[in-house]
Amino acid sequence: MKQSSKKHPQTAPVQKETEKLEQNQILPRFPVRKSELDRFKFGKKAYFTLVKAEQKTPLSLDVACGAKPFPNADVLCDLHIHKVPDRNMKPIRTEGKPFVLCDCHYLPFKDKAFDFVTSYYLIEHIDNPESLIKELKRVSKHGYIQCPSWLNELLYGEKVHKWIITKQKNTLYVHPFDGEKHFRLGFLFHKLYRLTVWQILHAIADETLNLFSVRYEF
Repeated sequence: MKQSSKKHPQTAPVQKETEKLEQNQILPRFPVRKSELDRFKFGKKAYFTLVKAEQKTPLSLDVACGAKPFPNADVLCDLHIHKVPDRNMKPIRTEGKPFVLCDCHYLPFKDKAFDFVTSYYLIEHIDNPESLIKELKRVSKHGYIQCPSWLNELLYGEKVHKWIITKQKNTLYVHPFDGEKHFRLGFLFHKLYRLTVWQILHAIADETLNLFSVRYEF
């Protein structure tokens, strides 16, 4: 994949969005900022931190975009174009962006082809997490990975998950996990998550205590 030497046309809008993000971060919570309910809030923070540091719009890849692609990605990829249990039988969405059908263990891109790569809720599904991380670091200079915490797995977890992921000092550790055998409370907490009040409590707990997600940057 060739990277254009021309300036990204999105630079000005991205700078404005960065300013909005920074302004939003200092607003008082009452009871929760709207952005805190955003699935991508931590990835966006990493993305805009890179924008500010390098003073340009990074060429971005979203791996396993599924039904909810990272909004700032320029290129999307996924292993499935049809509905699959791993994304709750939801159709894939590409938002009209370039899409590549591929396996995350063997990404068809040159070394450091991208400035920024995202992977949301993928690592817990695949057979070889280490291979995924190596590929993400190979094709991109910077990146952001997000996955469920052990508590999230207990409360909301899915049968299709194969690993519990933990992090210590910015190092990820994977622990084998049999989703078919493990007792879960998901049937209850998935219903609770439909309530706005519960979503607010969930968002506050995750942002302040890191209870429900594991977040990794490189």
